Amino acid sequence: MRQQKTGTVILGAGFSKRFGADKRLHQLDGCSVAETTIKTYLKAFKNIRIVLRPEDDELANLLETFDVELLRSKNAVSGMGHSLSDGITNLDWHWAFIALLDMPFIKPETLRSLINSAEKANPQTHRVIRARLNSNPSQTAHPIGFHNSLFSELSKCSGDTGAKPIIQKYSSEIFDAEFEDLGLCQDIDRPTDLEKKI
Repeated sequence: MRQQKTGTVILGAGFSKRFGADKRLHQLDGCSVAETTIKTYLKAFKNIRIVLRPEDDELANLLETFDVELLRSKNAVSGMGHSLSDGITNLDWHWAFIALLDMPFIKPETLRSLINSAEKANPQTHRVIRARLNSNPSQTAHPIGFHNSLFSELSKCSGDTGAKPIIQKYSSEIFDAEFEDLGLCQDIDRPTDLEKKI
């Protein structure tokens, strides 16, 4: 089997309305939430694209020291779907895992396992790799992997629903990878969420 090129698009163009400040820059274990998330993903992924807002100069300056691609989404103000659309455009990967910048608690071994699942998947039967929590498989989890045959549809996402319509459309082609990693479901919406590190 030829080597698969797998990467992650980390969406980080939100506005932190419930947090009350820019949560991406908030300190967590000696560095920002954004840096903590990226350091975790760099332990598993070689290809990383991070989607930011056009005005995110401070955050971009902070992240440019990492071996990642920074992309400014001019449509981010219109919702996560627009950030996803911009983030998935012009990728030459076989698989893209859509992740969130405000989810720093996921374990690197979980990410490596997801990559392995994608590289072993038969895209004729499985074009979506979905991470699930063993204890609560109905709970929404990230990241979610998509085969490049779905990139065109992902590039047309809009609004705040993200990739949900595509996941529903291809529900019969989902491979569910189950883990005990609570970090799959633990995002940061409010300052109190920073205290819940596993």
